[in-house]
Amino acid sequence: MSIALLFWSCSSPSSTTLTIEVDYLGDATLHLEEVPLHYKYSEKTTLQGNQNGNTFTFELPTLSTSGKTVAGSNNTSTLWYHVRIQDQFFPLAIPTHSSDQPTAINIQVQRAAFPKGLIITDQDEQPILAYQNFLRYQEEVAPLDQAISQQKSIFTKGDVASMLELSQQKMNLAERLLPNGLYRSWWYRVQGEHLVREIRAIEFLQRFKGLPNADKLRDSLLTQAQKDGLFQLDHLVAQRAGVRDYTHFYSRTFALYDSVIQQYGELMEYDIKRLAYPALNLRRLEVIDYIQDDQARAYAQLFLVSERLGEVALDISEPSYQKYLNSYNDRYPAYTDFLKDFYEAIRAVSPGNPAIPFRLFDRDGKAYELSNFAGKYVLLDFWAGWCQPCLDEFDDMRRIYARFDREDFEILAISTEVDSTIWIRDIERFQNPWIQVYGGGGFEQATFKGYRGGGIPFYILLNPEGEIERYNDIRPTFNLEKVLEDRIDSN
Repeated sequence: MSIALLFWSCSSPSSTTLTIEVDYLGDATLHLEEVPLHYKYSEKTTLQGNQNGNTFTFELPTLSTSGKTVAGSNNTSTLWYHVRIQDQFFPLAIPTHSSDQPTAINIQVQRAAFPKGLIITDQDEQPILAYQNFLRYQEEVAPLDQAISQQKSIFTKGDVASMLELSQQKMNLAERLLPNGLYRSWWYRVQGEHLVREIRAIEFLQRFKGLPNADKLRDSLLTQAQKDGLFQLDHLVAQRAGVRDYTHFYSRTFALYDSVIQQYGELMEYDIKRLAYPALNLRRLEVIDYIQDDQARAYAQLFLVSERLGEVALDISEPSYQKYLNSYNDRYPAYTDFLKDFYEAIRAVSPGNPAIPFRLFDRDGKAYELSNFAGKYVLLDFWAGWCQPCLDEFDDMRRIYARFDREDFEILAISTEVDSTIWIRDIERFQNPWIQVYGGGGFEQATFKGYRGGGIPFYILLNPEGEIERYNDIRPTFNLEKVLEDRIDSN
């Protein structure tokens, strides 16, 4: 099976028409998405095309209106799109200089191999050089990615040499095939991934092997990254979530996670990050000091501020938000406008606000709405069967669910699984006794997006009045039972 994507340049240099010819998709869907400013919290823009049978036609936005596509970079020589089929995507780079634009681009996709295995040719069915090295990189990196995945378990136990060697090989491959041309920024992305692994290795070596020179090694890594240009704007934009990962894993190398676990016992990472927020945030900001360019600093700090807004209570995160606005509002309004919108969205789902209405269906087609839960506490559990932290909560959820009466407390499990058949398989596999409804759509599921969810497991506790009682700061393995005791047993 194949999918052909055809890019035909219009007579006008300010627009481009995209035609997608699909021989078969079955139940799958195909979308063309602009790459947004923030990888997680920005609203995704899906281009609407005209469909005629198996042919889809899109008008690509002009360069003058496509600021979101370049995601904060000054470099407008390339526009980025995601060609997405279900939860898989191919990163499609389109040159904007007229001298570089091919007359037509024809992409053939083997559905079973997507997003790899593409054949990209021009109107004469000749390979387009601008894409060939990236396609070659995709093929050659596949076994390395598989090997890296297999090394994760031993890497996190302090045996880091094999993982770092594989990561270095991946970086060398990207440097050999992608140093120039349309996909140069993908090399930057791989460089960022390698730096993150090097930083993580410090934490694991400290914990399991002992590492007396951790401070020196940590500083050396970031100093070298600075010299290599990894903290320049184009690099940061290419790495997307990279700056979040740099700062996050850097802060973990100071044994802050271990100190929280010693005090509270084993916790989910989200809860550790929340409890240790002040100390972790101070360490994260140390990484920002390595970024010299003003816009690059603004771009990097945007990620830190937005992550804090999405992960901790507003009274804790708001000072950094206000400080960011005061610093950058006049110089980088695109960044501050995004944060203002995100702040208002988070404020709207903070405790005390009305719950977001929903209408979702179980496997038998029975509808559940917010009104069905009036007069009781209800835990909204956004989950998927592939999410191990979601599954780790189930034992405590079952115990808590059995303890409280259904007149007082209910759980509504909202699946974000893309494929409904996988969802049905999962609910049969786990046999959890609470209500199971299908949201679908992955992280684009409407209720999940309405609550500004950034990842799963994601929990919202609603009170009997249909208001938000707790927002993403509650866990069955941590504090749910105590919260319910205080509210239900005391009545």
